[in-house]
Amino acid sequence: MIEKASKKPVANPTAAVPAILFALVLIGAGVVLGREALLNWGAIDGPEWVGPAATHLDGLTAQQWMLPGGIAAVVVGFILVLTAIRPRRRTHRALTEHDVWLRKGDLAAVARAVALDSAGVDSATAKAGNKKVAVSVSTVAGSDTSELKSAVVASVNDALRPLASVPKVRARVRTTGQAS
Repeated sequence: MIEKASKKPVANPTAAVPAILFALVLIGAGVVLGREALLNWGAIDGPEWVGPAATHLDGLTAQQWMLPGGIAAVVVGFILVLTAIRPRRRTHRALTEHDVWLRKGDLAAVARAVALDSAGVDSATAKAGNKKVAVSVSTVAGSDTSELKSAVVASVNDALRPLASVPKVRARVRTTGQAS
């Protein structure tokens, strides 16, 4: 049996928020029209809303604001169409293993842990982006910072080798405190 590859993990679509807002507007319109239907059937009492609004709109003629309003509506519609067809951003990085994925935060945690395991490192922080991982380490005074930097870069590169596309690793070494 041939296994089918699962879908790549991606972020929620950008069109989700406008779609939810549009759905809420449609729900509101449904409530108003449902109220009007109940009024016509005699189930509830009260003034009509849709009839007087339609009567008020019936006699309108062209106004100054209608052309800019129409242009604005076209621009908003164009933006919504672009939002709907925009591809979702990638949230995970693939490993060479089949259907195994890591988030950017996981990459940063791996890089930080590997950097902390390097000899001479007191503390480390890491940030991962789409194309690079930045590691910042602190060491005590008297250590060879250039040798430590190359050792950290090499060890982080080795740890990230299982990724399908290995990001560029950049390291920064700071000297803090006194040698004991």
